[in-house]
Amino acid sequence: MTNADAHAPDLGSQAPWRDRAVARSLDGARSRAEERVQRFLDATVELIRENDGLDFTVQDVVARSNQSLRSFYQFFDGKQHLLLAVYEGSMQAASVTLLETLASETDPMQRLRLFVTTLYKWSVADPIEVPPAPHLAVRSMADFLLGLLATDREKARSASAPLFDLLLKLLEEAKESGALTLANPRRSAALILQTTMFNAYSMNVGGDSEAHEASAEEMWAFIVGGIGGRP
Repeated sequence: MTNADAHAPDLGSQAPWRDRAVARSLDGARSRAEERVQRFLDATVELIRENDGLDFTVQDVVARSNQSLRSFYQFFDGKQHLLLAVYEGSMQAASVTLLETLASETDPMQRLRLFVTTLYKWSVADPIEVPPAPHLAVRSMADFLLGLLATDREKARSASAPLFDLLLKLLEEAKESGALTLANPRRSAALILQTTMFNAYSMNVGGDSEAHEASAEEMWAFIVGGIGGRP
């Protein structure tokens, strides 16, 4: 065990990746470590937007953040670890914004519809800012998530938990109201997320907001029919 290992706090195997990255700081000053980690995350988000994808290097991130390569590796194992932290942040930010969107709606099925249609439009739209940072459109991480599902499904599942948990809650509310009859809400939540996000990723949709709206409603009609409800 190294000295760094001896002084690093044990956050547990399910701790958020951003917190794990911060915990690797060797200077012991958490506030400074958080600021430095956030600069790497913000730089990564900027590069994702500029490149419309993940075609950049760790050195590009280091240069954009005006920090050192040594500092980068104090916090992250490499690009994969960095992208995992960014993806987790985007899922947390998306769930917060979705909760705000759903706040004014009380009907369980309408809340479920808003979740599906909003997530679908985010997944096909150009990058949008979803505070708090890091902010990027859900679709920007499509290639990363697909690769992560192939190599480490548990990490993909953990990082996607904020959206999954919110959707599961909406499904259970709809089931309790009698609007849906679901044998396995967890399985339904997983299928809905996969269908909504990955179908949107695979479609070549233009910048027409009306086209996004129509496609989102079509996706909702397909999903609600599949889980035994009515549009």
